[in-house]
Amino acid sequence: MKKLTSIKTLFLLAGVVFLLSCAKNEPVEKQAATPAGIEGNLKTDLVYCGSPVTASFVEFGQTTSYGNFTIGNDASTLQVKYELTNPSWFINRPELFVGTEEQFLAIPGASINPDGTIHMTASPPNLPIDPGYINGGSVWEYTLDLATLPECFMVVAFARIRDVNGSGAFKDVFAKTAFKTSGYSIDYCVQQCPELPPLGGCETGYAFGNSYANCFLQIPGVQSNNWGWSNGPIGAGSYSWPIYAGAGQCNVSNGTYVGTLTVNYTPPTAVITYTTFSAYVLNATHLYVGNQILPKKNNKYTTAPGQFPYKHENLNGVSSDTFTINGLSGNIYVAAHSEVCDAQ
Repeated sequence: MKKLTSIKTLFLLAGVVFLLSCAKNEPVEKQAATPAGIEGNLKTDLVYCGSPVTASFVEFGQTTSYGNFTIGNDASTLQVKYELTNPSWFINRPELFVGTEEQFLAIPGASINPDGTIHMTASPPNLPIDPGYINGGSVWEYTLDLATLPECFMVVAFARIRDVNGSGAFKDVFAKTAFKTSGYSIDYCVQQCPELPPLGGCETGYAFGNSYANCFLQIPGVQSNNWGWSNGPIGAGSYSWPIYAGAGQCNVSNGTYVGTLTVNYTPPTAVITYTTFSAYVLNATHLYVGNQILPKKNNKYTTAPGQFPYKHENLNGVSSDTFTINGLSGNIYVAAHSEVCDAQ
C-alpha cells in the first residue's frame, strides 16, 4: 500500500493566493462546466482517497460564511463542490480556476502582487471554468480528470450568489479558510490512493448510489437472494456513483471499489457510463433503467442481471462501457450490474 501523500499546509499567508512550486504548464483554455440545474439535480458521490479539504464561502474581507467549498480526489478524478448553507441565497454564477501560477497569470486581468496576493480586474473574475449565469440552487459541482493536472496546483473558487426572494441583491463570495484575513485560494496536492487490491479473478459488481441505493435484499416483493442495488428515484441531472465488486449482502465494507458509474439524465434520454480503475476491466454489463424500482418477469420483480433489458456481453476486458437509453420520463431507477475482472 502506498503511503498517502500529505496535503501541504494550507493558508499560511494572510494574502489572497498561495504560490506553488509545481512545474509550469501551458495556459489552460476555457473549460466547459459540468451541467448544473436546480438544487438536488447534481449529486456526485466520490469515494475520496485521504480526506477532502474544505473552506468557507465569504465576501472579501468579511467573516460571514454563506456556505462551504470542498475539494478532494479519488484514484482518477478531482471533485470540487459548492454548497450554500444560507437558505436566503442561491448560486447564480459559479467560477473556478484549477491550475498552476503560470496558468493563473494567463487569465485576462489577473496578476500577482509582490506579497503573494492576487488582483483580478473583472467582476465576475472571468475564471476559466465558467458555466455562465445559472439557477444552481444551493449545490454546484465540477469534476476533472487527474491525468490533466499536475501533482500540486492552485485553486480559486468564486460564486456570485443572489437573493432567493428576487430582490436583485447579490454577493460575490470566494472560498477561504479561517487562517486568512482576506484570501481566496487553496493549495492542493493530489492525495494518492492505496494500491488497488486484486480481485483474484472476476467478481460481480454493482453501482452503489449512496443515499439513493436500495439493496435488493430489502426491497418488498423481491424473493431472490441476489445482492445488488437499485438506485433512485432520481430526477433529471448528473450523478456519479462508486461501483463495488464482491460486496455480498450489500455490505460495501466487504467489497472492492473498482470504478465509477455516471448517469446523465435529461428526459427522455439517459446516458450511463461504466468506468473501471486501471487495475480492473469489464467483461460484461447489464443495466436496468425505468420508473419501477426493478424490472419484472411474470409480474414479479427480478434481480437476475441476465433479465435486465439492456446488456453488453463479451466485452473482453474494456475499461469503459456506455449505454444511451431513450423514451424515459419522470423519476427513474438505475440498477447497474457488471462482471469485473483483474486487468492482469
